[in-house]
Amino acid sequence: MIAGLSDENLLRIIIGLAFLVLIAFIVFNNNRKPSRPGKNSAVRSEPGSVPLQDVLRKEKPVDQTSEFTEQGRMEFEAGADEATLNSVAAKGSKTAAVAESSIGKRRTDQYEKLVMLYLAAKSGQMISGAQLVLATEKVGLVYGHHQVYHRLAEGSGSTEPVFSMANVIQPGYFDLRQIDQLQTPGVSFFMTLPGPVTAVRAWETMLPIAERMAQLLDAVLLDSDRNALGRQRILHIKEELRSFDREKERQQIKPGR
Repeated sequence: MIAGLSDENLLRIIIGLAFLVLIAFIVFNNNRKPSRPGKNSAVRSEPGSVPLQDVLRKEKPVDQTSEFTEQGRMEFEAGADEATLNSVAAKGSKTAAVAESSIGKRRTDQYEKLVMLYLAAKSGQMISGAQLVLATEKVGLVYGHHQVYHRLAEGSGSTEPVFSMANVIQPGYFDLRQIDQLQTPGVSFFMTLPGPVTAVRAWETMLPIAERMAQLLDAVLLDSDRNALGRQRILHIKEELRSFDREKERQQIKPGR
């Protein structure tokens, strides 16, 4: 039968069989290939009101082997966001009495937007506990809830924070009993919105204090993506916060007014 086929038809049959074999090979390999999660599965958008610790747990960890090594300017330890998480949701620590302080306690861990900055020691350097305590005193941060530092909202008897500052080293909080032994590559500043003041006012409070601490500690200020915080990035963040404030004002306007 095959001998009676013309060369042209025989060639078509061979090509067709080769195509079927190729398809079968591809299907077989796809079935054997294990599924893997995405490399960057961290959720960085603000998906409505969710617990603070849930989003912080999804923040991408510091990659000391790529971005920071290339810049050659700072040495962050991996897991900075997880350290911040532990400082916010600390439970069962040896200093539980201090962790339960009401100074700097938020009304709720639910929020709609999270804004973070990082302060990183320069390459080959560390920030000591003594330096850190002195700097916090100079810029007006107070030690309180979950054993981290806070900038409190202005007002008589106010204990709610405009923003907070945590350690990037696990478990994220600062133990004042051992603060003299502390050596850290950096700290994180974070504010949750809505808060006790408008988003823009909170940013205009956090940014100068973070910049001042960078000067006092001879450190580098970074944005939430661990890039140097430049002027364009600052303007972009502030514009986002203006939009957030406008949206909150619009939501508060009742129909018929």
